Amino acid sequence: MSRTKVSAADGDILRNAFRRAIIEGKIPESQWRDFAAQMIREYTGFDTVDPDLLDWIARKSEHSRLTPPKFLDHKLECPYCLTIRLRIPANADPDTPIFCDDCEAYMGTWDELQADFERQGGQNGVFRLNKGRIQRVE
Repeated sequence: MSRTKVSAADGDILRNAFRRAIIEGKIPESQWRDFAAQMIREYTGFDTVDPDLLDWIARKSEHSRLTPPKFLDHKLECPYCLTIRLRIPANADPDTPIFCDDCEAYMGTWDELQADFERQGGQNGVFRLNKGRIQRVE
């Protein structure tokens, strides 16, 4: 690439490749930014990386952290496909590993996910399942 900026199409290619690579390579979240920066360097051929592009590619969720989300997220929302579609066995105990039903990413143990749901007020209020995400209605 001869430009210092990355096009929107190239950004999408990078982000999709990044998501697939971290799922397939089981790269821990603590290494995402370094991994994404290296991908950008290799793709563009530049030593420097645009920090905004890096933030966009390596971020975990589409939610703004400045305003309270209308949807429940945290451990419930898959950081790769951004939906809440959990594969929960009928006989799940607290240590049962739970996976995303869409992309098969590991989400946590059944106990961790239930605790996170409770921390977000999941025991109080009215919720609606909206396109694979849990939305607070009241």
